[in-house]
Amino acid sequence: MELKDLKSGRLHATEPAQMTAADREALFAPEVVAFLPPGFQNLRTDAARRHLIDALQQEAEVVALSAQHQEIVGLVILSFAHDAAGQRNLGYLFTRRAWGQGYASEMLRALQDQLRGTPVVLSGGVMAENAASARVLEKCGFEPGEKTASGEMTYVWDAARG
Repeated sequence: MELKDLKSGRLHATEPAQMTAADREALFAPEVVAFLPPGFQNLRTDAARRHLIDALQQEAEVVALSAQHQEIVGLVILSFAHDAAGQRNLGYLFTRRAWGQGYASEMLRALQDQLRGTPVVLSGGVMAENAASARVLEKCGFEPGEKTASGEMTYVWDAARG
């Protein structure tokens, strides 16, 4: 399974290179990245946003999510598996305009459908202040795991158990 094959009823994966400067600006708006790691913060120029995406692609699969009319609504980051356990770290962000439309749940369910029955464990970290993302993960069957010293809660989903 490759992340570039991700597709659901309303969403499909697009190469990040297809994003426009306006798409990247919407994805990295301060309110969108407020609960993400520091590297996602304060990206004031398009060059800085492109640099981050390029860096992410060195250590993970990265796709933009397009909705109807090819509008970019999100970005999904799935780390490469680095161990025999098949653990892959999952990250995602959606533009402000996409919030509340069920895109995160739809994306997660499509990803789970692709991975179900494989030896992959998805792990997603959520800051305590990001209750909406935690609810989405729990709704999609992710189980709360450990809380880190920085206050991030880890949620896991085992594809082998489905």
